[in-house]
Amino acid sequence: MRLIITLFTAALALLFTVSAASAYRIDMTAYFSDDQGTQGALYDDSPLQIGDFIQFAVDLNSEGAADIAIIGFGMVFGDSSFAYRKDLSSTTSYLLYTTGKNPFLIANAVCGGYQVPTAGDGCSLFGEGTTGFIPNQVGVAHNSSSSTLAGVPAPAPPGTELVILTFEVISTAAGAELFDFDFDLARGGILQLGDGSRVALGLGASEEVFLPEPTVGLLSLAALATVVTIQRRRHA
Repeated sequence: MRLIITLFTAALALLFTVSAASAYRIDMTAYFSDDQGTQGALYDDSPLQIGDFIQFAVDLNSEGAADIAIIGFGMVFGDSSFAYRKDLSSTTSYLLYTTGKNPFLIANAVCGGYQVPTAGDGCSLFGEGTTGFIPNQVGVAHNSSSSTLAGVPAPAPPGTELVILTFEVISTAAGAELFDFDFDLARGGILQLGDGSRVALGLGASEEVFLPEPTVGLLSLAALATVVTIQRRRHA
């Protein structure tokens, strides 16, 4: 009986820990588009080439929790293969607004300032213009519109979009690159509630993007040329 109670207590504690740890969560969904305007979901075999674009819709889900005052995190990417295109990125105008839309969460200075963002007001590379500049991380941050940073009580359902981040393929030499979330406190990671307390933020899965290596393409062309040559010799 004692063993059953112990196991039940342990399971309950684990359940509470998991539920508490995942009360706030961010996820990303990747899409690609080419220079012809073709768009679609990103798959392992997506034909990404130099000049193509990848867009990440970053969503917030508070899973019934509420009272967010500040949220900040980073998106880390391979800057040898991708360039962040702030001019093609965007933030959400109003987020988690109350009935009177005040206060509400709005993108802060790194995402366009304390105004209603429009298309093109995407976030900045972390530390842009400062000595702490990090070229391969985009900083994503939203604050309560209230001057006292009072929390916004409306909970975020799944799919509440924070930003759309756009990246351009500038090289395929790496073969593959990883897009990942960063919640390092030294790099802008924060989730603060209206009472000033800070809680954990659940981070969604990383997204690995595969790029066709130039050598593979050259080998394929060479192999094709060899086959054509052999066929011609046979016919001759």
